[in-house]
Amino acid sequence: MSHAIDLDHRAWTKTRGPITAIGTWLRRDESFRPCMVLIRTGSELDDRLIPCVVTQNRAWIWSEEIGDPAEAARTAFLFAQALQLSIHDKSTIIRLAMFVNDMLGDLLSIPPYQPLETPTVAEAVLIDHSTGRTVETEMKDV
Repeated sequence: MSHAIDLDHRAWTKTRGPITAIGTWLRRDESFRPCMVLIRTGSELDDRLIPCVVTQNRAWIWSEEIGDPAEAARTAFLFAQALQLSIHDKSTIIRLAMFVNDMLGDLLSIPPYQPLETPTVAEAVLIDHSTGRTVETEMKDV
């Protein structure tokens, strides 16, 4: 089972201080699931980037109404470590958890995945000279 995230294909991007939240899709085998990816602002091209992923099915943890505050705090601590934030300052962990909570509506509103349009590399027209029937098609790059 493989997982992949393409940060070039986004539903939205929001930044708050040192953290950028990206609404995108998590590819798991051949299915795509909406998710929110947290990264350190400005580190998208860093080879050492560790993305922190919140999936829609785990979003409830961060909710103030029905969530699991202990699990949200543990996860926020781990996210802060991965994002190289100060883990010794409780307010950093709280701000990170609040940011995720604030973004839940955006996460839950991500539409189903739509594949990126692949460029057309050729067009073909087939003509049946006996019937005059024509068929037109485009060839796409894979």
